[in-house]
Amino acid sequence: MSKKTGVAVVGVSGLAGDMLISMLEDDTFAFTDLHLVDADDEAGERRMIKGQSMRVEPISRFDFSQVAVVVIAGEPAFAQQWAPVIKAAGAVLVDTTGSLGGDPVVAEVNPQALASAKEQGVISAPDSQVVQSAIVLHALAGMAPLQRVSIATYQSMSTHSRAAVEALAMQTSKLLNGQPAEKGVLDKQAAFNLSPCVTDLDETGASQEERALVAGVQACLGAPALPVLVNAVLVPVFYGTAQMMQVSFTEAPEVKRIGNVLRRAKGIKVLDKAAPGGFPTPITDATGSDAVWVGRIRADAAEPNTIHLWIVSDNLRKGVAINSLMLAELLIKDYL
Repeated sequence: MSKKTGVAVVGVSGLAGDMLISMLEDDTFAFTDLHLVDADDEAGERRMIKGQSMRVEPISRFDFSQVAVVVIAGEPAFAQQWAPVIKAAGAVLVDTTGSLGGDPVVAEVNPQALASAKEQGVISAPDSQVVQSAIVLHALAGMAPLQRVSIATYQSMSTHSRAAVEALAMQTSKLLNGQPAEKGVLDKQAAFNLSPCVTDLDETGASQEERALVAGVQACLGAPALPVLVNAVLVPVFYGTAQMMQVSFTEAPEVKRIGNVLRRAKGIKVLDKAAPGGFPTPITDATGSDAVWVGRIRADAAEPNTIHLWIVSDNLRKGVAINSLMLAELLIKDYL
């Protein structure tokens, strides 16, 4: 019996789905048997991939037994509804919604976790914050054991939802035209504002995004006891994501080596010059890039074992689309 190599991308109508389609246009990914699938009321349109017009098939009529891997995007409720059907058909789910469980996997960090994918039926392509944090920390862990990590995130509206992106656009337009801003899907005005919390808090005061980042980093690094402290902030930017990260080691690292170590790491670019434009930003450097960008690398003046870094990436491109499609490729090549 020949090995199945088909891939279905499910949920192509949302922000993540649009980016998945964009990346499938890239020569980096060349799946020989590709299918586009969406909810019945979103199906029927045609999308161009590598010069070929592909019809988006309705999920209720799609035969998932013909594919090996399903990359699913969209709303969590949509993923939860169809996951049992997909797994029953024998396909492995790569979940970008964060709602189906499974081991979180970042292709450049812990691809060995894919070994259990066939048995479990689902793996988690984690949030973009986890992807960029884990890639950088994985590279740094080779210098000396990590002792503690503190991360402040600056997340764009697209990390929240398409509705949040649209709300920011509407609010910005109205305010610039002297009109009051409507909140839309958000609790408070987003335009020209900052929000320290966008989801419900648990009993410790941590938000869903903060808990997910802690758990995802620990899991991907295989370091469940590593202290990871997180504060997540929603900022009035449409796309991209940024972090200020403090990393403490068990011994003082050679700060001059850190840039060289990061430059050699897969999936990372370093822009670290004490000059105008010498540090990366989410828009001018990370947008449209396949890499995680790092700059402002410096030692802590009071704690010699601690370094500070500024990290940015394209949350939809690098954090969602590239990682999930890389995982699909690795599954077909090495684990199914």
